[in-house]
Order: sequence, then C-alpha cells, then structure tokens
Amino acid sequence: MKKIILFILTTLLLTACIKNDVALEAKVSDFEGSGFKNKYGQLIILVEDGILVASSRMILSHEKTKKSSIDEVVEKENAESGTSNLFKIYNKGKIETKGSKYYVTLDDNISLEFEKTGQRIIKDSNGVVYFTQEFPNSNN
Repeated sequence: MKKIILFILTTLLLTACIKNDVALEAKVSDFEGSGFKNKYGQLIILVEDGILVASSRMILSHEKTKKSSIDEVVEKENAESGTSNLFKIYNKGKIETKGSKYYVTLDDNISLEFEKTGQRIIKDSNGVVYFTQEFPNSNN
C-alpha cells in the first residue's frame, strides 16, 4: 500500500513539474505588444522594424543599485558620447528561445539573455526583473 501511495505522489509531483515547465516556455511573441519594462523604466520590445531598446536611467556613481542588461547596452552604445539615454531600434535584432530562456541579439557585439520566471515576468542575466502588461496569448 505504501508503494502505491508513493508512486501516486511521485506521479503527481512529476506532472506538476512538467506543467510548470510548459507554462514558462519562452516564446518570441512574449516580446510583442507592450514588451518588457523593468523598475528603472527601461524597455525592450519586439516591433515591426526590429527590437526597440529604450532607457533614460542615469546611474550615479554612489548608487548601489544593480545594473540591468539594458544599462550595459546603453554603456556600449553611448561610450563615446557619455549620455545615459537610449532609444534605438535594432533592425537586424533577433530573439531566439530555448525552454524558458530568451537569447536576444541586437547586433554583432550586443547579446542579452533573459529567463522567463512567470507568465508576465522575465529576469536578465544580472538578476533585474522585467514585467509586461500584456497577458500571454494561450493560442500560441
């Protein structure tokens, strides 16, 4: 009897894990619509012309906040000009997915990685969380 109960509990646990993995499957379409925005007001969105990245965050040298992946993009893009603003559409940008991971390539030397951690939540490789206002389309 104990073996049967153990088997049933194991089956239920495995089923729950499989359903959770499917629910958190990364899809390119997740970046469409309103895109993803972090608590710093930075945005990444898939638009018709490519991938739009926007940021107007200014990091002060004495701040002890996490840098987001978008902060790193801003640094690479504006290294010479010294500005902290960015509003750019990467026409050749692409998004690939595998499991719950998103691999975003903006150009030859800028690549980002995100992980889907909830239905409308992703996290970048620096641990900064992004949210979308759009609910996922269950038909995709």
